[in-house]
Amino acid sequence: MASRMLLKREISKKRHAPSSLTSIESLPRDLLLEVVTNVASQSFIDLHNMKMCCKDFLEVTEDKHVLQNISLDNFPLIQWFLNERALSFLKRCMECENIESLFREGLREYFRYPNGNIDGLENLKKASQKGHKEAKYVYGMILLCSEDYESRKEGFEHMRYLRKFKCIMSSRKKVQYLTSFLWKNNGMLVRNQTPLCNSKSTCKGWRVKKGRWLLLDDDDDDIGLCEYCRWDHELEFFYKLFNVH
Repeated sequence: MASRMLLKREISKKRHAPSSLTSIESLPRDLLLEVVTNVASQSFIDLHNMKMCCKDFLEVTEDKHVLQNISLDNFPLIQWFLNERALSFLKRCMECENIESLFREGLREYFRYPNGNIDGLENLKKASQKGHKEAKYVYGMILLCSEDYESRKEGFEHMRYLRKFKCIMSSRKKVQYLTSFLWKNNGMLVRNQTPLCNSKSTCKGWRVKKGRWLLLDDDDDDIGLCEYCRWDHELEFFYKLFNVH
């Protein structure tokens, strides 16, 4: 929205200028880049249509910053039907470290059949550090599955970030959709038998407003009594998602 307002403002400034300066060519490149990047992050189809408008937009769409932020929602996680143009485009996105590409590649590598690749965890970490919410969810939960104290501590940081911005449920739902195309339970994810809450016998626990064992939306997450019980609760969803028993 802000980028569109900037574009309108710049065009308004040029409205009374000579006709040779009223074209898109007269706009600063950094403004064009901001507008194109904003469109790219929302819709690949809209970006494609923008490329057809003029040469200036076409050139800016090739900028590395655009490729780093372009939405890949129109592309399946698994390329079942090989398309050379699509594969070439996705390869360029990965080379530019597009955060969605890093997240998807991390999922594919870590949960690959029959044996996952630990390198996938590094891509999930990169995407998470760049602010990708679904990557934060998967990477954070994998760390909470660990027996290592420092790993769990880092996992808490990622999950607390998502909880702060009320996007635990939306992140989980998107991960659930994407992972429906992946092999489950390839041995990379192992159930941690030690709960995060070490006071189960005396702890008052954690409850949700709309039911004891079911989270319906992010508003349910407002009344935690014990944070560790809350994440033990989320781990049960995560294990179930990947068929870990």
